[in-house]
Amino acid sequence: MNVSLKWLSTLVDIKGMDPDDMAETLTVDGIPVEHVIRPGSGIKGVVTGKILSVEKHPDADHLLVCQLDVGEEEPVQIVTSASNVKVGQIVPCALHGAHVPAAHDNKAPGGLRFEDIKIKACKLRGVKSAGMICSLGELGMDDNLFPSLNKEGILILPEDTPVGEDIHKLYDLDDVVYEMELTANRADCFSMIGMALETGAIFRKKVSLPEIAVKEEGAPIEGRASVHIENPKFCKRFCGRLLENVKIGRSPEWIENRLRSNGIRPINNVVDAANYVMLEIGQPLHTYDYDKVAGHSLTCRFAHEGETIVTLDGQKRDLTPADLVIADGDDKAACVAGVMGGLDSEVTNETKNVFLEAAVFDSASIRRTSRRLGLRSEASGRYEKGINPARSEMAINRICQLLEEEGAAATAKGMLDEYPVKAEPQIIKTTVDRINDYIGIHMPKEQMIRILEDLYFKVEEDNGTLTVTVPEFRLDLDGMPDLAEEVARVYGYKNIPITTPWSAIAKGTMSKEQNAIFRVTDALVADGLSEVVNYSFMDKKDLEKLNFPWGHKVYNAIPIMNPISEEYPDMRTTLLPGLMHTLVYNLSQKNEEVAIFESGHVYQPKELPLTELPYEYELFSGLLCGSPEEAGYPNKGRKYDFFDVKAIMEDVLAALGVRDYDIRRSAYPVFHPGISADFVKDGKVLMSFGQIHPAVTDKWDIKKEIYGFVIFMPHILKLMDETIDYTRIPKFPASSRDLSLLVPAKFTNDEVEDIIRKAGGKHLELLRLFDLYQGEQVKEGYKSMAYNLTFRAEDRTLTDKEVDGWIDKIVKALDKEGITLRA
Repeated sequence: MNVSLKWLSTLVDIKGMDPDDMAETLTVDGIPVEHVIRPGSGIKGVVTGKILSVEKHPDADHLLVCQLDVGEEEPVQIVTSASNVKVGQIVPCALHGAHVPAAHDNKAPGGLRFEDIKIKACKLRGVKSAGMICSLGELGMDDNLFPSLNKEGILILPEDTPVGEDIHKLYDLDDVVYEMELTANRADCFSMIGMALETGAIFRKKVSLPEIAVKEEGAPIEGRASVHIENPKFCKRFCGRLLENVKIGRSPEWIENRLRSNGIRPINNVVDAANYVMLEIGQPLHTYDYDKVAGHSLTCRFAHEGETIVTLDGQKRDLTPADLVIADGDDKAACVAGVMGGLDSEVTNETKNVFLEAAVFDSASIRRTSRRLGLRSEASGRYEKGINPARSEMAINRICQLLEEEGAAATAKGMLDEYPVKAEPQIIKTTVDRINDYIGIHMPKEQMIRILEDLYFKVEEDNGTLTVTVPEFRLDLDGMPDLAEEVARVYGYKNIPITTPWSAIAKGTMSKEQNAIFRVTDALVADGLSEVVNYSFMDKKDLEKLNFPWGHKVYNAIPIMNPISEEYPDMRTTLLPGLMHTLVYNLSQKNEEVAIFESGHVYQPKELPLTELPYEYELFSGLLCGSPEEAGYPNKGRKYDFFDVKAIMEDVLAALGVRDYDIRRSAYPVFHPGISADFVKDGKVLMSFGQIHPAVTDKWDIKKEIYGFVIFMPHILKLMDETIDYTRIPKFPASSRDLSLLVPAKFTNDEVEDIIRKAGGKHLELLRLFDLYQGEQVKEGYKSMAYNLTFRAEDRTLTDKEVDGWIDKIVKALDKEGITLRA
């Protein structure tokens, strides 16, 4: 919205105030001024002149020599190329030393070059010229906003324009205009009266609002017209009036100038008056040709399915049942409510009687319709922000008053008014101390009450307790905090001392679960995996493709009432379906080196249908395919194997501080039963990992070996140890030995290592299996297992004799179990 200070000065006493200082204060106090515009700032030394004579140039066929009265003692001579000049015309003259903001240039866009153009007296083909007669474009004026003026060639001013007048005094070019950047909550300021009330309160200036009175000379409107509301929820108020014996013509210049300050093109006195009242009071109005409205009846309703309307711009619009319309007596849409009128009931030069509408429509409905139709206007913008129903009567009476004063219409007696639910005034109860504490100041109650009353609040005070009645035009207030903000902004934010409020500030920390998730994520990323994010939904059909047997708990999934698509009808109970789809997509795009993981919640209902919230917990899952190394020399291009995924899982447990866990064969159905394992502690499976079952890869049509893992975070969180574990760098060297053993096939690696550790004693620092073999060179029922053993003492260097003694002890312990050294 634009605010003309000339117009504003008729409503509030701002005489002598600096426009830039005003703009700064308004902005600081919550009424932001985006730009301060001075329409005539590029014009200097341009005056009006009357053409006394026009003669042909003696040496140029396309030039004319004009003598003009510009209010000086002697006429001035100006040579022009304009062909539309005639004796007696009033035109703008830029004399020697004048400045204009534009010049004609065929090479520039629109034929005008905008810059500071200085006018000098000169000779044109030997004839003296004292300056230039100006066109509308050369003065930087938008020709769309001046429909009544000549736009071809020289600007021809009205015949009654004074001679020798500075052009700034015409069309309010000496005005200052604020381009406001108002927030949507301050709908009350989207009008000149609203801005006047706000300006008067902030600067403590007297406000003088127009006195509105309607003569009502015509016959009563009752029985000759009617208005109706179908659904009060979407139309809070609907007022109607009838203007008779209307004379369509131009508006007074002062109304046209005020419309132009807001970029609104004058059309005719009736439409201009409606636009003027919208800017002045904030209530959009609509005008209908009374004689073209069927049944002289208007009803606010929703459009019917398949209903259409031809709007004022001549376009046929398809309406939906979500669009509010104003229908006539034949139940035909005559207007798209709050957006644009219909062509059939348009006010034209032949109109004799006008049916006026002032209504308050639902903001959300107007916003949806306006956006869907691509129609944005001053009226729709105001409806979207909210209109005050209390001002509908004021607005419809104001337009009648304006047209009566112009002698352009007579007003029928009475006003139609459908007002089903009148808004009750909002009352806020608080105390002076609460407002002061909220702001952080110590304002006397007298000053606080004065500020509120300046803002048109009604205040009753009783021993520090305030009962505040909010004015009807302030739709944005709700409770004490909003009231305190009003006091603070008028008091001045710059006057509020900067203090640090007391608060029991606690150091921000992550929960144990958050810390664990970050640690696992960092460990996986460090091992070369990329994190992906999939939907929290799945299809149970994918669970069967993952080899889960029917009856497994993962099938106990929550169905979604309104799934985003048929592919995702259920809440996920495992992360693997989403990961498999991501893997398949990457392989189809020829990305054959895939190492991905996902973290997220899965949802396990306690029973179906749901009667309470499901059990929701965190999982990590991942898939590995291809090679862990980049292709090319010197890498050998080896593929991921079981030991790669096992090492990754060990890194995760190390990052979480989980120790002393066991490893066993995995029974997780997604994994190959012979190439998979679980890490287990205290009877709980911490993670399952291994090669994806061949039956799974077949069902997903994958021709490669895939490895994967599932990390059960609820089990791990209970074992997580955030203590930093470290040991000093050893001062003494270690001593290593290798043992190659012939082991009965019934023994597992864990069992063999347990025997060695018990016999090895406290100085056995490290035990590692580095070879396993079964084949022709090993007798049936046995396997060859080779271990590396490292011994170290903290207080001395070990001797060979000490180490050999421990090795003998280990060998004897193994021999008791039938495990012997290989020859």
